[in-house]
Amino acid sequence: MRILEKYVLKSYIGAFVFCVVLLIVLGVIGDILGFLDDIFKNNIPLGSILLFYLYFAPFAFVNMVPFASLLSAVYVFNNLSKNHEVTAVITSGLSLWKLMRPVLIATFVFCLATFIVNDKLVPSSMLKADRIRKERLELGKDKTGRRIQNIAVYGKGDQIIFAKAYNPREKVLENVIVHKQNKEQDIIEKVSVREVVYQDDGKWQGNDVIIFSVDSSGNFQGEPEVYKNKIIEITENPKDFLNNQWDPRFMNYAQLRKYLKIFRKGSSTLRRLKVDLNYKLSFPFTALITVLIGVPFSISSGRVNALMGMAKGIAVAMLYLPVTAVSLALGKGGMLSPLVSAWFSIVLFSVIGIHFVNQKS
Repeated sequence: MRILEKYVLKSYIGAFVFCVVLLIVLGVIGDILGFLDDIFKNNIPLGSILLFYLYFAPFAFVNMVPFASLLSAVYVFNNLSKNHEVTAVITSGLSLWKLMRPVLIATFVFCLATFIVNDKLVPSSMLKADRIRKERLELGKDKTGRRIQNIAVYGKGDQIIFAKAYNPREKVLENVIVHKQNKEQDIIEKVSVREVVYQDDGKWQGNDVIIFSVDSSGNFQGEPEVYKNKIIEITENPKDFLNNQWDPRFMNYAQLRKYLKIFRKGSSTLRRLKVDLNYKLSFPFTALITVLIGVPFSISSGRVNALMGMAKGIAVAMLYLPVTAVSLALGKGGMLSPLVSAWFSIVLFSVIGIHFVNQKS
C-alpha cells in the first residue's frame, strides 16, 4: 500500500505544480490583454510590467492554490478509477480514506503555505503592485476627481488615520479620526476632526478638533482639548491618501485586528471588516475542502465514464464558491455573525465531503 500511496502523492504534487503554474500564467496573459492598448499607447516599459506581476505573484498564488488542488486531485483519482485501481483497493478491504490520505496531508501543507504567504507576503506585495498599476500602468486615467469613501492609512509616526471620505480634487479629509500609538502599538491619543484641509505649505489644517488622551487600558483620561482650528500632525501628502488607502487585501491578520479598533461598535463597516478578518483564517482551507468534496464525485469506473466523472467532481466542488459568496454577503449584511459567515461553507462542505467519501468506501 505504501507504494500506491507514494505513487498517488507523486502524481498529485506533479499535477499540482503544473496546474498552479498554468493557471497563474493564463491569468497574467488575460490581464495583459485587458490593457494591451494602453501598453502601446502610453509606451509602458517592459520593466514596469514585469515588476508589477512579480509583486502580484503571491496574491495570484494563494488564489490559484484551491483550483490547482481541485484539478490535480480530480485528475489523479479519475485516472485511478477509470483503470479500476480504486475499485481494487476498496475490494481488498482498504478504504478510500487510506488512498486519499497522502493527498489530504499534502493539501493541508498547501493550506498552511497559503496562510503564511497570504499573511506575510500578500499585504506588502499587493500594496506595491497596486501602486505600480496606478502610477505606471494606468497612465492617462484621471484618478484625481473621484471621491473616496472610508479611507485609512497607517501613517508615519505610529499613527492610524481614518477618514469617512476623501475629496482628492479639494484635498480635503472629512470626519477624520487619528489614533496615535506608542512603540508597543498601544493607542495613547485619539484626535477627532470634522475636516482636515491640505495647505499650500504642506501642512494639514484641522477644523473643529477634539483631542483625547488614552490610558493603558484604552479609556479616555482627563478633559479633552478642543480647538476651532489646529494643525494636525500628518506627514502624508494627498497622493498617499489616494494610493495607499487600506484594504483587507493589503493587511495581514494582526494589522486588520488593530484596524478594527478605529470603528465604533455596531457600525456596518466594522461588521464587514470582522467578516474579512474571520475569512482570512478560513480561506486557506478552501483547497482542502474542494479536494475533499471533489474526489468522491470524480470516481467513475471504466474509461467511458471517466470524463463525466471528472466534470462532475469539478462541478460539485465549484459549488463551494457561490455558497461562500452568499455566506459572506449575509455576514456583511448582518444576517449572520462574522464567525458563522466565514466558516459556514467550510463546515457544510466538510460534512458533505466526509459523507460521500464514507459512502464510496
